[in-house]
Amino acid sequence: MEDESEWRKLPTEDKCQHKVWKARLAGYEEATKLFNGLDQKSPEFSKYAGLMKKFVTDSNAVAQEKGLDAVLAFVENASTNICGRTCNEVVSGVVTKCLNASKAKTKEKGIEIVMLYIEAEKPDIVQECLMTGMENKQPKVVVGSVQTVTYALRDFGTKVIQIKPLLKLLPKLLTDRDKSVREETKQLVIEIYRWIGAALKPQMTNFQPIQVQELEAEFEKMPNEKPQQSRFMRSQQDLKAKMEEKAAAAAGNEGGDAGGDDEEEEAVDPYDLLTPVDLLAQMPKNFYEQIEAKKWQERKEVLEAVHKLSENPRLEPGDYAQLVRSLITVVSKDTNVMLVTLAAKTLAGIAKGLRKKFQPYASASVSAILEKFKEKKATVVAALREAIDASFQSISLEVIQEDTIAALENKNPSIRSETALFLARCFSYCTQASLPKKMLKVYIAPLLKTMGDTDPGVREASFEAVGTAMKVVSEKNMAAFLVDVDNLKMPKIQEWCEKAVLLNAKGEPRAGGGGGGGAGAGRPASAPAAKGGSDAPKPVARPATAKPAPGGKPPAKKAGKKAPVEEKVEAALSDEAVDEKAAALLPGDTLSNLVSANWKERLAAMETFVKVVSSTSKDDIPAQACVRTLCKKPGLKDTNFQVLKLKFELIAHLTRNSRFSKRTSEFCITEIVDKVGDVKNGAAAKDCLTGMSEAVGLDFISLEVMSRAFEQKNPKNQQEALSWLSNAVQEFGLKVNVKAMLGTISKGLAASNPGVRTTTISLLGVMYTYMGDALRTLFDNEKPALLQQIDAEFEKMKGVKPPAPTRKLLSAAADDGADEEGGEDGGDDDAGGAEVEVQDLIPRNDISEKITDALLTQLTDKNWKVRGEGLQTIVNILAEAKFVKPNLGNLPEALKARLGESNKNLQTTTVNICSSLATALGPHSKVHFKTIGPGLFACLGDSKPIFREKVVACLNVWMEHSSLVSVVENEALYDSLKVENPNLKAELLGWLSSKLPTHKQLPVEFRSLIPLVLACLEDRNPDVRKRAQEALVPFMIHTGYDAFLKGLGKCKQSSKDQIMPLLEKARGDLPAKPAPQKKQAPAAKSAPSAPSAQKSRPSTAPAASRAEEPEEEPEKAAAPAKSESRAKVVKGKGKPAPASSSKKKEEEDFGPTITITVTKEQRIKEEKAMKVLKWNFIELRAEFVEQLKLQMEKNFSKSIMAELFHTDFKSHIKAIEQLIKCMDSFQSETVNNLDLILKWLTIRFFDTNPSMLNKALDYIQRLFSMLAAQDYHLSELEANSFVPYLLLKSGDPKDNVRRDVRAILKLMCKIYPSSKLFSFIIDGLKCKVSKQRTELLEELGCLIDGFGINVCQPTPAQALKIIAGQISDRDNGVRNAALNTVVVAYTILGETVFKYIGNLHEKEQSYLDERIKRAMKNKETAKPAAKEPLQPKMPPQQQAERPRTAPPVGGGLTKASSTRRAMSPSQHSSRLNNSPDVSAYIGLVVTQISDAQIVTSMKALAKIDQVLADEKRCGALVSHVDSLLMMISTQARLGLSQYFSDPEVNKQDVVGLYRCLVSTLLGVFDKSGIGKKASTHVLKDLLNSLLTVLLDPRLEQSSEGQQLPEGPELKRTINIVAVKIINKSDPTNVTCAIITLMRECLQNEACSSNFLLIVVKCLWKILNRVQDILNDLNVDRVLYEAHVFFQQFPMSSRRGRPNLDMPVRTVKTLLHNLTKLKGNKILSHTGLIGPSENSEVEAYLHSVLAKSSGQTDGDSVEKVQGNQSASKSRRMSKQLSEIFEKIGKEKTREALNDLYDFKQKYPEADIDPFLKKTSPHFQKYINNMLADIEAERTGKKGGEIGGSMDYSSNRPSTVSEADEEEADVAFYREKLQKLRTLCGLDKAAEPLRAFGDNQSAREPGAKESPQTPDDDQANVELQWQSSASRPMDEPVKQAVDVSSLKARLERIKKMANS
Repeated sequence: MEDESEWRKLPTEDKCQHKVWKARLAGYEEATKLFNGLDQKSPEFSKYAGLMKKFVTDSNAVAQEKGLDAVLAFVENASTNICGRTCNEVVSGVVTKCLNASKAKTKEKGIEIVMLYIEAEKPDIVQECLMTGMENKQPKVVVGSVQTVTYALRDFGTKVIQIKPLLKLLPKLLTDRDKSVREETKQLVIEIYRWIGAALKPQMTNFQPIQVQELEAEFEKMPNEKPQQSRFMRSQQDLKAKMEEKAAAAAGNEGGDAGGDDEEEEAVDPYDLLTPVDLLAQMPKNFYEQIEAKKWQERKEVLEAVHKLSENPRLEPGDYAQLVRSLITVVSKDTNVMLVTLAAKTLAGIAKGLRKKFQPYASASVSAILEKFKEKKATVVAALREAIDASFQSISLEVIQEDTIAALENKNPSIRSETALFLARCFSYCTQASLPKKMLKVYIAPLLKTMGDTDPGVREASFEAVGTAMKVVSEKNMAAFLVDVDNLKMPKIQEWCEKAVLLNAKGEPRAGGGGGGGAGAGRPASAPAAKGGSDAPKPVARPATAKPAPGGKPPAKKAGKKAPVEEKVEAALSDEAVDEKAAALLPGDTLSNLVSANWKERLAAMETFVKVVSSTSKDDIPAQACVRTLCKKPGLKDTNFQVLKLKFELIAHLTRNSRFSKRTSEFCITEIVDKVGDVKNGAAAKDCLTGMSEAVGLDFISLEVMSRAFEQKNPKNQQEALSWLSNAVQEFGLKVNVKAMLGTISKGLAASNPGVRTTTISLLGVMYTYMGDALRTLFDNEKPALLQQIDAEFEKMKGVKPPAPTRKLLSAAADDGADEEGGEDGGDDDAGGAEVEVQDLIPRNDISEKITDALLTQLTDKNWKVRGEGLQTIVNILAEAKFVKPNLGNLPEALKARLGESNKNLQTTTVNICSSLATALGPHSKVHFKTIGPGLFACLGDSKPIFREKVVACLNVWMEHSSLVSVVENEALYDSLKVENPNLKAELLGWLSSKLPTHKQLPVEFRSLIPLVLACLEDRNPDVRKRAQEALVPFMIHTGYDAFLKGLGKCKQSSKDQIMPLLEKARGDLPAKPAPQKKQAPAAKSAPSAPSAQKSRPSTAPAASRAEEPEEEPEKAAAPAKSESRAKVVKGKGKPAPASSSKKKEEEDFGPTITITVTKEQRIKEEKAMKVLKWNFIELRAEFVEQLKLQMEKNFSKSIMAELFHTDFKSHIKAIEQLIKCMDSFQSETVNNLDLILKWLTIRFFDTNPSMLNKALDYIQRLFSMLAAQDYHLSELEANSFVPYLLLKSGDPKDNVRRDVRAILKLMCKIYPSSKLFSFIIDGLKCKVSKQRTELLEELGCLIDGFGINVCQPTPAQALKIIAGQISDRDNGVRNAALNTVVVAYTILGETVFKYIGNLHEKEQSYLDERIKRAMKNKETAKPAAKEPLQPKMPPQQQAERPRTAPPVGGGLTKASSTRRAMSPSQHSSRLNNSPDVSAYIGLVVTQISDAQIVTSMKALAKIDQVLADEKRCGALVSHVDSLLMMISTQARLGLSQYFSDPEVNKQDVVGLYRCLVSTLLGVFDKSGIGKKASTHVLKDLLNSLLTVLLDPRLEQSSEGQQLPEGPELKRTINIVAVKIINKSDPTNVTCAIITLMRECLQNEACSSNFLLIVVKCLWKILNRVQDILNDLNVDRVLYEAHVFFQQFPMSSRRGRPNLDMPVRTVKTLLHNLTKLKGNKILSHTGLIGPSENSEVEAYLHSVLAKSSGQTDGDSVEKVQGNQSASKSRRMSKQLSEIFEKIGKEKTREALNDLYDFKQKYPEADIDPFLKKTSPHFQKYINNMLADIEAERTGKKGGEIGGSMDYSSNRPSTVSEADEEEADVAFYREKLQKLRTLCGLDKAAEPLRAFGDNQSAREPGAKESPQTPDDDQANVELQWQSSASRPMDEPVKQAVDVSSLKARLERIKKMANS
């Protein structure tokens, strides 16, 4: 009971997750009640979304059942967005845990949950989960999944549940071992058949025969009734209502055919269910070679293979062009009829398999087959018919028009007959819509000719074709084309009309026969057939392409004009009803307080009112009751401005978030208009009017506002109302009733107040941008002074394009009874003419009465004077009327006659009258152009150019308001071009060339001009030829190149040769066809971030300003041609397209602001796969903005998307504020969408508003601080898309912006590796902005100061060279910043920095020297006063800006273990262990190791230790081992150079740091696989650092002279680490590293002898292990390193340097040991040493090999020399012979110099044979002279060498040559030590020890190698045991007197013997 009392106190969410099942049971019950009482927008759903899967998978059966109830309530009440987030995991849980449950109730609830998710718009996810369940191993799960799919298909139908994916699983399920699975699958198959019928049977071929029989038996038992959808998704509620309405209608109408019109739409095509076959991939590879083979058998073989593939009913689309060409070639040219038949069948199969995809090849196929119809064999003709019929299915009659007409005129009767039959079959597929009169006219004319053909087969085929066409278009429509048909032929046509059978798209007979507008395909089978030719009205089904009218209403009769929508007006509520609804809505005494006399009570009541309405859903707000409650006294005349403002804001909220009707607006609009001029609340009142315009239409509100404003006498209100209307027109477009508005505008122009007049003129200026110059004609009667002002305003607005609409009419209110489509219609009609043609606003006069018969008779009089008077009368009539109506009587015909006037003056007058008439008619001129146009064309043939120019000008006036369609259809253009008049042809072609490019598409009759144009290309007149060539491209725009090519085919061969190049040239000049794009409003150029189409505005609180809210921009039609007048453009301006509104209204977005619908990993994958644009640009382009918007739409709510991509910066600020809030409530979502957020912020960097920019930078700082707290690591994608654009703002002129950017860069170092950030910054130095370069250079200096020199990328040398290059910049700030950065590097590197930066000019070098000198001086001065020595040094102005990366180190940490515990907090551990990108995170941690803060470095080391301790994660360190060891090496050196010398640093903290470093190194090299990955140069640097620390005396003695208690212990630990590194790293790398380190040490004069000796000892450790590591040793590299070592220190340089003796002998010992172990094979490892190089290594190897073979020294030397001489060449012998020939002659000195040079070049050469040929005295002379030459060249005298050199022996020194002058001193020391030990002189021998007490490593030359102890025992010390009396830097004297040692040794021997 105690436990139960505890969990009962827990909240519901915790109960649902409790471990006690009873607690979970109680939690599920509470959750069920909670979900049932919540609204869809409640955030509680989001809180429980993640727990839904646990609800359905509860382990306790009782609790699970309650959990299922809770999930049912959740899915039923939550919004679609929330359901989408939970669908996948919940349905998966139901499939695995519920569908296989033993309890029937659990299974039923699980199935119901699945059904509810389908209703919640997630059928795809549900079906995918169920299909996964069908593949489950448990039969019960499979049975449940199949059963659920069957139920879903039964209830929702095939439009919701996709059948095609299920078909692939059926064969496997039908053969399952479990009987229940097979039975359920059969039920599923039966259900599928119930929906798709016979389309299933092709898929049953994979079933077993017995199963097919059983299923077909079941199919026969099924009732023959159409299945109906019984459950509907949320978006299908309109469909549900429609089906219920049909069901009710069917119940009341017996025998009705309700629902029949959807039959064809719902039919499933079996073709769509088939799997396509890739014919191109499977066809024979040698097809194209074999198809051209000479043997017909080979051609037949490949054709049969392709034919078999083509029999597949569905083929994969591809490039079939070459294959089709090959088949056409066979059909056309092959002489073997068998192959022709086979090719035709193959062509038919391909056409059927591709269907519409065959369209590119269909035209060529038809043309070839028509020519082949001359073949008489029946089998060939049948195959050709099949092929041509299949080809026609992918094209239209228009495409094959020319080919078929030409075939009907062919000489071969078989071709004519088959062509006519083919046309008959084509007509049977047509409808009245696809066979218009224009097309029918083209075909009927040649068919009427063939009806009289001499061949009876041709005549019968023609009758059949014409009869079939008659049945398609009806006898009435056909009668116009059969006027000339005699009575004998007419019955034959009617007979074939009755016989004709019209087919649908599937090739099946249409129900009802044909006729009747082609609706037979859509009529149900039960409808009675209509009689052909009957004019009685018949029920015609709507075509499948027509959109269903809303609410089941019939569609409009005409496409051009919308049928008037009956508007339902909301009824006015009674006062009692208003009070009742308001009382139900408002709590307590709110209603009474609204009318209180105390303004405070009214204010409080209004605030309550606002809160209540804001929290109420749209459908539940009684808008009329709320508005009328607000208008109750004092209403909107409230004297308190605060109360009044709240009322206005609430009304504005109601207009956008409730069902706001026109009736509701009438109750408040008068009082709102009365307040538009109010100083305090005028803006709020205007916002109310704008909201009303969005709710009920601007046309209605604008008229109401203007009429009420001018009913008042307040000019302020009138002025503000006019101002509001101007803004509204710009926001909505010209959606006002202009004709009704003209009266109000006239009042405004006549107002006495100048402000009202000015505002009215401004309104006219706005309207001018939409209406153009035609608006000016409406005010011609105004006063001249006023007209002058209007003209000035129009001139100012000339050329200004109207802005794209930003607001639109929202969906119509439910109270008005109109859905979205209806609402749009109403908006377009605008109460009787808002969208009226501008010209219709102009008052027109009817002049038909003045065009009397007398006047027309006068125009035809024989007397030219009388005709002239008549023309003048017409001129006067038009001048008086200005604008006329289109009713002109017979005037156009009379003017056309006068255009052919013989009197030139009258003819000119007539042309002028025609121009005036076109202007007066305006858009009505198109009616009369077909009459007057031909007369004007004839005038173009006049001989006078001036007159022709006037005619062209007149034609241009007519074309402004009409088109060429009428003169093309009546063949006026054709007749004009046929006239043999060169002037007419040239002028007409030139005029057409100017008009055709921008003209709309012309009808097919226009192609009849092609032969005339081709003829003009060969005209005798050059002007005609020139104009014809210019007209080719304009003509081809309308006809295409192929039409001209076909027309050219009918020309003579000579003409083809001349015209073809012209056509090809024109073809190249044809403009490219634009890609199909969605029609949309153009985005403003000044706002690149503005999307092309915004989403609908979300609902917000009433207090929010709506002025900047985004609106969905209406889609527009294509822009009209430039040549058209502005007045014609107006009709399309701002007209919303029904794209979005024709769908069901989207539900309001109450979901979370940010989601994780699409993960970041998926976006990264898409960008890597190049599926999206890479975020990389210099100037922001629209495609990047559009791409980002599409990506963000999936994860961001519509409300924030509207703010993010708005054009106003205020909306951007609001969006950033929402993002800031999301950092707390949606942290994980923010991190997942971080890349999108950063990309959006980069767009904002291109904006100029400072407020928005400051807000964005503040958000970035907050964001990065949050990421740093989570230990998040910025990915490369995020960094690359953000950092470069952030750096652009570092050069901003505003200080606060630059300061914020610096702060962001500091924060970035916590979430992104500083070395990578360094690379971005150094790339930013390429910019041209000096201020930006200054800031970036300062940032680089701070990075180097804070993270060390290794932060420089790509290398310190390259980076510093780039930085030093900025010292020569002209800008003073850039120079100073560059100098400061180099100085920072100097403080770390010292003089090495000059080596890195290279040579500078003298001036820049002097600047740098001076700055370094000053910096060092200031550093020494400031050092005693330093308070925070660990803080990186930075310029004074940045001290306050750059935050510390870690707090100051407190008390010293004395033990490594305590340090480790302090440095590994749990959050870092979890971050490291759970990070999906461990490798990237390790890279960030590694860079922190070299941090100047000890605590930061130790934390990073602690994290690395965690990775090393985890066997699963330590593998990620392999790729970072080099950088890790480099950072450790850097930190080790930093401890010596900075921490030990700083008195403020606790030395024990430094010791603790070294313990951490050592611990990490031990961990790395304990893992042999990791330590062996270290490279050579890294090992060299690491050993250098460790050995330096090892020899530092400060570890044993502090600055106060006191012994550090842990110093010796730390030195021993470092010694162990050094040995472990040598033993555990790669043998080759560590050997080469030690030799390199030793070589560099010898090169550096500052290197101490102690350090050199300890490096040599390291190499001794390698010597002791050579035999063990030989197999792992890369001997080639080791020999090459030894070669480089000897090259650096040749034999000649060793005599003057005693410290070289030990290293040289050590290296030689290494070579000696390798030679002993490898034998002669050692010579095969010298490949890295160049053949041209004289290597001492090779000589030494040969020497060792010679001695090992048992020869004497002299013989071995001679043999080695002989071998080398033989291997090299005989050149050395020849050179020696020449040199010795010179000796003794006049050139002795020169010869000796040559001999010395020869010895230097070939030290291994043997000169003994040559010396033996001379006397002993001469040999001594040569040796002495060679010694003198050496002394001269080395700058020393011969006496200083210590004896002459003996060149008679060329034997190299080895470790066994103890009797030579250079004997091993250590050898004697060792023997002396042993003797002293025997004599009891151990203490005296102590200083001679070079190792520890155990002698872990022996010097080279020792005959026995002692066993090396285990590394872990740590009993070997490499450090030099220096005495306290000698300073560390004092060099060790190695020049020991060997003779004295020998003497001492002899004395000791005597003492021992005695």
